[in-house]
Amino acid sequence: MLDPASHHVTFQGEKVDLSQKEFEILSFLMSNIGRVISRARLEESLYSWNSDVESNTVEVHIHHLRKKLDASVIRTVRGVGYIIDAEEEG
Repeated sequence: MLDPASHHVTFQGEKVDLSQKEFEILSFLMSNIGRVISRARLEESLYSWNSDVESNTVEVHIHHLRKKLDASVIRTVRGVGYIIDAEEEG
């Protein structure tokens, strides 16, 4: 469960503390449930054009989200991007 107004995330009834970027990635993926989102699209949503983005920044945030939530929540579609499947919504 993600509440954009209060910036709170709960998973399986437990509050989950996320960094700002982790919250933004999760929010973006949850607003696109069932759709594969490319790493480039996630970067565009997170950073301005003037920002220098390390090549693995999104992967690091995804890794942290998987550790804080559950590895199965965010699925990698090899060579395409990331997806939260419809049945994981909440």
